[in-house]
Amino acid sequence: MAPRSLPKPVQSARALLALVGLGHLVVPVVMGAREDTLRDQIAAQQPDFDTAEAARSADIAVLSGAVFHGLLLVLCLLLVAKLATGRPWTRRLATVSQLLSVVFGFFSWSSSPMFHAVIPVAAAAQLAVVGLVWLPRPSRDFFATS
Repeated sequence: MAPRSLPKPVQSARALLALVGLGHLVVPVVMGAREDTLRDQIAAQQPDFDTAEAARSADIAVLSGAVFHGLLLVLCLLLVAKLATGRPWTRRLATVSQLLSVVFGFFSWSSSPMFHAVIPVAAAAQLAVVGLVWLPRPSRDFFATS
C-alpha cells in the first residue's frame, strides 16, 4: 500500500507545533536568565515577602516553569511526529493540548509581564494548529481515513 501524502494544512500544523515547541524550550531559559526580574516582580506584587522569600518564590517559578514547559515541549514534539499518522487521537490530543495551552497562557499573562509580547503570538499559533487540523477538507479527510 502506498503511503498517503500529508495534506498541506497538516504539514502547516506540524510546523507551527514545532515553533510552539521551540517557544516552550526558550521560555524557561529566559526565565532562568532573568530570575532577578522575576524576583523583583514577586517582591512588588507581594510587599510582605522578605528578600529571601521573594528569592525562593523566583526559584520555584523558574523550576516549575522549566518542568511545565519541558512537558509541553515533549508533547509538541510527540504531536509533530504523530500527526503525520493521521490517527484521530493525534488530532484530538493536538486540539486539547493547544486549547489548554492558550488558557494557561492567560494565567501566565496575569502573573508576570515578562512574556506579554510572546503570549498572544503563541496563542495565535496554537489556535491556528487547531483550525488547521479540523477546518480544511483535506485535514478532515486525512484524519477520517486512518
